[in-house]
Amino acid sequence: MQYRVPQFIEEESKIVGPLTLKQSMIIGISGGIVFTMYFSFGEKNLFLFLILSGIILGGAIALAFLKIDGRPFTQMMTYFLNYSIMPKLYIWKRKESPVFVKIKLKTPIDLEKEKDPFEGLKKRKGRLNELQNKIDLS
Repeated sequence: MQYRVPQFIEEESKIVGPLTLKQSMIIGISGGIVFTMYFSFGEKNLFLFLILSGIILGGAIALAFLKIDGRPFTQMMTYFLNYSIMPKLYIWKRKESPVFVKIKLKTPIDLEKEKDPFEGLKKRKGRLNELQNKIDLS
């Protein structure tokens, strides 16, 4: 039996008309800021109000709708800020971790049983040892 594979999983659901929740929040908050700006100083200084509201609304529209390489502008701004803040030169620093050493105390009986570590090398007779002896005699 064949099953349908879901497509467009990464697409956000539309909440308010054609806008997603994030887009509608960005537009709503920026609209609220412009609304309060108008009643605080917009009637007295219309030129300053138009400049500031244009900057705020333009930024809000860019944050809500602009996509660069298929990624939202908010994500690209996050990447830009992380790149700007983080150091560019990575120097490897070894993390100090505790080293556990197992120490076995030797008793006098163990010391007597201990053999010469080179004893096995002296007893070995083989072709390489014969060649070494021939070279040493020359």
